[in-house]
Amino acid sequence: MQLGVGFLQPRLERALRGGVLGHVNRETRAGLEMAHIAKGVQTMRRTEKDIRTTPSDNFFLIVQEEGSAFMKQHSTTRMMKPGDLILIDSAHTSEFTFFGNFSRQLSLHLPRVEMVERFGKAAVGGQYAHRSEHHAVAISAILAKAFDKNTNETQTSFLKEAIYGMVGAMLWEKSAGGEAKKIETDVSRAQILERGMAFVDRFFVDSSVTTQTISEKLGLSTRQLQRAFALAGMTPTDYLLKKRLERACQMLTDRMKEREPMLVSTIAYACGFNDVSYFNRQFRKLFGCAPGQFGRPAE
Repeated sequence: MQLGVGFLQPRLERALRGGVLGHVNRETRAGLEMAHIAKGVQTMRRTEKDIRTTPSDNFFLIVQEEGSAFMKQHSTTRMMKPGDLILIDSAHTSEFTFFGNFSRQLSLHLPRVEMVERFGKAAVGGQYAHRSEHHAVAISAILAKAFDKNTNETQTSFLKEAIYGMVGAMLWEKSAGGEAKKIETDVSRAQILERGMAFVDRFFVDSSVTTQTISEKLGLSTRQLQRAFALAGMTPTDYLLKKRLERACQMLTDRMKEREPMLVSTIAYACGFNDVSYFNRQFRKLFGCAPGQFGRPAE
């Protein structure tokens, strides 16, 4: 995913050259650099090493436009749906997973210096706004005007200020007190979510792994695990399926380069599926084509 020069753009471009579907496009609107990202299944993490080697001195306001994407920073873990938005700080580790038939985002690049000057300590990454919240609705409306072909240069400066104003309103509201108990609960669930995802990431190729086995291995009740995954807008089963399909996607892409391609059924079993028919149905539902057709050029 492109989140500005020197951030995840090089990694995404390498993935696209490797056969992953998608595209990236940059432009300037309302005096702000923006990136349009369209992406198929792929997980990308910005690690401490990435931060040291590819520094980026920006915050990025990510607006989900189409499909869904999993985004994580600090204790915030969210499954983004169209209209949702999240503020990401490039100076901290983060994780991005794009999936569905296609996932499309708009990324607004907000320079750190300006963000800190305007909002001080309230400028913290991981702040999320659901599409129904007034911050998200207002920012979407401002962006719609910014992309209006009839918007003139005078209006542009006001639109930029309006965007910063709504970002500031969101940050100050999120940092305000009065919701300590809810925040504590959400953090606790986020920690469980992180443990659950880490377990799935490690063992998803084991076909015996289910929601029940995850709960048992982590010493949790099934209900606790389900509530934790609800923070990301999904179930443990959804995430397990996503990881298996991600691996299948990569293996199907890689097999196109092999002299003796691996059988689809072999790939299904290697990714944790014990029922090839179920694998075929889920793959077709996600990608709109049979596994054997994935990655092949259109005739």
